[in-house]
Amino acid sequence: MRMSRDSYEGMNKLVAMLFDANAVIDNLAYSLDYHYYNRIAEVVHHYVAHAMPALADEVSDQMLKLSARPVRYPIGGYLTDYEEPVDVFKALVETLGNLRQYVRELIEVADLNDDDEVRIFAEEFLMKLLDYVKQSEEWLDAAGKMDANKLNVHIKKYTHFINIDDD
Repeated sequence: MRMSRDSYEGMNKLVAMLFDANAVIDNLAYSLDYHYYNRIAEVVHHYVAHAMPALADEVSDQMLKLSARPVRYPIGGYLTDYEEPVDVFKALVETLGNLRQYVRELIEVADLNDDDEVRIFAEEFLMKLLDYVKQSEEWLDAAGKMDANKLNVHIKKYTHFINIDDD
């Protein structure tokens, strides 16, 4: 294994956090769909929730390149119902913000342990994650300024930081 035990544990935790974020965001999308904010749900589900396992795969692929075996930690179940899009976006901002903070901590751990490949990977990963953080902030801002039903119709007009299919 070409990384310290601390970096190894940190990367495994990041994989777990990404799969957990997928579960959280799936629950957010389910709430949106349930409360008839179907267009917002579609964007959140397909372009944010589905991105989390793909990002987790990037981390586990990097671990394998460094001769480290990824493991799959358990993830939580999420039952909270969110009735308003603004509450969904607050939860999304928090979830993605926690991921951002954790990656920043992983960079520090890797740096302290002279794990250059892990540090560089985590720095580049942080920049990818930043797009999702910024997008969630844009949606929260829009949800605070407009009627939820209007936002549901026009959600794609308030999506500038992640790529979505434009139909």
